Amino acid sequence: MSNKPYKDKPILKVCEWSIEQGGGAYISFEEYINIPGLENTDIRIEFDKAKSLEEVSAIAKQLKDAGFVFVVQK
Repeated sequence: MSNKPYKDKPILKVCEWSIEQGGGAYISFEEYINIPGLENTDIRIEFDKAKSLEEVSAIAKQLKDAGFVFVVQK
């Protein structure tokens, strides 16, 4: 029997690394996730191919429009 999944609907934000850090953009969560065991945890979504701020912003918009839900099942 599997455990109940924990769900949260975090606010997504698009961030960029500096050129000194390799450059590129990623998606992060505006606030910490309200899931046991993940409190005070920074979570981000990185991409191997989509590197520009515009590309990652478009992906974040698609996730928001689709009703993105972050789910963890322990």
